[in-house]
Amino acid sequence: MTGLIVNFASKVVRHRGLIRSMVQRDLKSRYVGSVMGIFWSVIHPLALLVCYTFAFSVIWKLQIQHPRFPETGTASFAVYLFCGILPWMMFQETLTRSSNVLVDNANLITKTLFPSEILPVAVLIANLVNHLIGLAIFLVIILFYLQDLSIHVLLIPLYLLPLMLFALGLSWVVSSLQVFLRDTAQVVAVVLTFWFFFTPIFYTEEHLASVSDKLVLAMHFNPLAGVVIAYRKMLLFAEMPSWQGMIPLYGMALVTFVCGGLVFRYVKRSFADVL
Repeated sequence: MTGLIVNFASKVVRHRGLIRSMVQRDLKSRYVGSVMGIFWSVIHPLALLVCYTFAFSVIWKLQIQHPRFPETGTASFAVYLFCGILPWMMFQETLTRSSNVLVDNANLITKTLFPSEILPVAVLIANLVNHLIGLAIFLVIILFYLQDLSIHVLLIPLYLLPLMLFALGLSWVVSSLQVFLRDTAQVVAVVLTFWFFFTPIFYTEEHLASVSDKLVLAMHFNPLAGVVIAYRKMLLFAEMPSWQGMIPLYGMALVTFVCGGLVFRYVKRSFADVL
């Protein structure tokens, strides 16, 4: 495990200029020809929050009962929902875009001695940039809505790191599988749909417990659930996340990262022949 991590870190450092240029190209290509350019990264999360507020706070008037939220507030559930969607969108976008990243860059892999493992890394970093933009907007909204920010916001990187490791490990697996089995991207889309509703984004852990204790136990094996719950505790409820919960979260993230790296390193020798 240590050797794989050291090897990966050295490649990232050695090819940091290439990764930076690929991230810039990825971000620019998303909005190529548009007048607003990168500002669409700001407009999209704002539009999403407006839609959630209208649907869940104006029409259904759903609220979250917590001392940090005004009892008569109408925007609490929209804010609660948006907070859970933030880390999920980064994870989903990373896996979805990584599914085809090797196939889309086949010319680089087949014609040059190219470090193909950095392609999913570039996708991850590009989505991290969008995530940080959305997070910055959300912090401004929280400051406006709750009138203060908790010091626990500074702990977000502790949960962002395992999310990135977990997403990268899976991205290596799905991107390499897509080279040999072109249905992989479609399978990933279906799996992510089920995964989304198994993650406590539209509901709380208490809602799940009222249905079945076994579902709560199963949810503890979902790294996204741990990250979503921690985000809400830090950003909305000014609470310290469970330190005990970080142990399985980092454990699953590191195992996925290492296994994904080993799978990619084993099959990459055949990429040029298949592509």
